[in-house]
Amino acid sequence: MFSIFEASLQEGLSCSDGFREAKKILDGEGELDMKERFEDIFLAVNVLKHGRGRSYDALVAKADALPFIIKLPGESFFFEGDVSEVSTLIEVDDAFVQRCGDVISDVSEVIRRVRPEFA
Repeated sequence: MFSIFEASLQEGLSCSDGFREAKKILDGEGELDMKERFEDIFLAVNVLKHGRGRSYDALVAKADALPFIIKLPGESFFFEGDVSEVSTLIEVDDAFVQRCGDVISDVSEVIRRVRPEFA
């Protein structure tokens, strides 16, 4: 879902880095809370794709303030004893997926306000 949004941003904003351009627009509109939500989801998706690295470290540093669950260094499970748990660093549940959709919708709305040609 987030990769499709990135492609849409690149095409709709005529740029090579749609996420960077979207963050500039959010900054320019004073939408700092939305920018932070967008960055948190962006980092989480990077962690899901690539595992531990800079994105993971950035999320671990603010783990207590995140609206989703991240496995901290040294943790093996989100829920000890749940044998059905999928091995990821971010808990991807219905709420996480809904949050991704909400962030995409909210960011798109701001971009359309500034750049009406963005579909």
